[in-house]
Amino acid sequence: MERLAAAMISADGATIRAVLHSDVVLIIDSGGLVSTASTPLEGHSAAAPALLELMTSGTSVEMASINSTPGFTLTRDETVVAAVTAEMRSGQLSSVWVVCNPEKLRHWNRR
Repeated sequence: MERLAAAMISADGATIRAVLHSDVVLIIDSGGLVSTASTPLEGHSAAAPALLELMTSGTSVEMASINSTPGFTLTRDETVVAAVTAEMRSGQLSSVWVVCNPEKLRHWNRR
């Protein structure tokens, strides 16, 4: 997860593809409330660009425990806009889940 986060920060598509299993499945849960790629996306060639698209200007990344699983959050203007977790197989990320549905991120954004 740390390698994926670092690659997303640096917009390094080649490294993102390298940390993803060749047949990775990417699921983005937007709840229909946020414009994102339609998912599921299968394969690292499809998933890597979709992950990069999440890194708009002003997005920061912070490592976090998400449902007791290693992951990270994406934040813009002090608001968490996505929570990212993954499952590994053979040393690479085989399933990646991104929750960017604002209703599901409410607990991250309590002030």
